[in-house]
Amino acid sequence: MARERLILVCASLILTQLVIVNAGDDIDWGTVHDELRKLAGNLRKKCTGDNPSVTNEMLEAAELGDFSNSDKALACYFKCVMEKGGVMKKDGKINHKLLAKMLPQAYKQIGLEMLDQCRGVDGSDKCNKALNFNQCMFEANPVAYFVI
Repeated sequence: MARERLILVCASLILTQLVIVNAGDDIDWGTVHDELRKLAGNLRKKCTGDNPSVTNEMLEAAELGDFSNSDKALACYFKCVMEKGGVMKKDGKINHKLLAKMLPQAYKQIGLEMLDQCRGVDGSDKCNKALNFNQCMFEANPVAYFVI
């Protein structure tokens, strides 16, 4: 499982960096996000399986900043993605250091700014904390934010 995550992270970072470097100043964020979602498709499949009331429509709405469906299922979906992706520890702490290391060089400044703004996010439980973190990341940079 850890090796699969590492491969996924490395592939995502390489792909993102290639797309961003080749795109220059005219970054097509939609394409970047779609490619990353394809690479992380198994993660989405596993976490929607664990949270069957979460729909693609709910995830698409969240990506556009509509977290109004922020019931427990959506919150726990985000927790699942973060835990299975290795960025939420068993005790619920978010591994900001690992998130920062995952950022490709071309995306590093934007990503670090987003992470810095969301460093103090907390929640009533791990699901709520994951939801609050995702909402914060969206608010920090709605264009760069995406949902796996």
